[in-house]
Amino acid sequence: MLKKPRTLRKELRKMRSLNARMLLSDDDKWNYLNAEKGFAGELEFDKLTEKLQCQCLVINDLQLKLNKSYFQIDTVIMYQREIYLIDVKNFEGDFYYDADGHLKKGNREIRNPINQLERCENLFRQLLQNYGYKYHVESYLVHINPEFTLYQAPQNDHVIFPTQIKKFMKKLDKPYSILNEGHEKLAELLISLDQEEFPFAEFPLYEYTHLQKGILSSSCHTLSTSLKGNTILCGLCGHEEYVDSAVLRCVRELVMLFPGIKITTNLVFEWCNEMVSKKTIRRILLQNYIAKGNTLGRYFE
Repeated sequence: MLKKPRTLRKELRKMRSLNARMLLSDDDKWNYLNAEKGFAGELEFDKLTEKLQCQCLVINDLQLKLNKSYFQIDTVIMYQREIYLIDVKNFEGDFYYDADGHLKKGNREIRNPINQLERCENLFRQLLQNYGYKYHVESYLVHINPEFTLYQAPQNDHVIFPTQIKKFMKKLDKPYSILNEGHEKLAELLISLDQEEFPFAEFPLYEYTHLQKGILSSSCHTLSTSLKGNTILCGLCGHEEYVDSAVLRCVRELVMLFPGIKITTNLVFEWCNEMVSKKTIRRILLQNYIAKGNTLGRYFE
């Protein structure tokens, strides 16, 4: 049973916007593309957990805090006596461990996911203990991409390679698991502890005046859009979206990028690169937000 669906975290939504509206440095671009790829891999793994028939609780995308330490778990699966922590990696291409045990792709060193997983497992155990819970906890690293190859890998039964996923899913479909109200309470507790934002997330510096204006495609996240009747059409991927929905996304994007900014008709008109008329924008804002101030200084909350 799915207790918490996977959602698009604010950090990735923000980087999608900045990637489309400014020129990212090589490192920022690398990190952004890896984040997109990672999210796509997590969604692929979700399709597999949706097929589980046994009694279990699936909690996706938990970002937790223990004392001053933050840790993130892609998927938590709770059984009668066990909890599995799953870290999904969507690495593609040839990777290898060098003589010093560092994971690399070409000449670029990659943060070792095994170390990350062990840290998460230790912190998760401590978190359970703090709330008086005793469960057997196991953690697994799942390489979801069929185009992934790892050379000189050390033996580790908790690392699942693409050719082992089918067998691993059978392991997850435990026929003897029986859940009760206590499991539900623990699941609700973990969900309540989820940190909506990671406080140490780093973003490139940006200013409103330097960001490219326009309406992002809700499908391919580019600015290749134009107005067609009462819809916004993406010339790159062909996706269409009603104007009202697109404008509201732009407003949410503005608030995300510039917390505390006053939303006005003129501001949204400019942010959309004057693609949608002020009359239409004013109507959408009046229908979905509360108007504050007089006519000349009106803004929306």
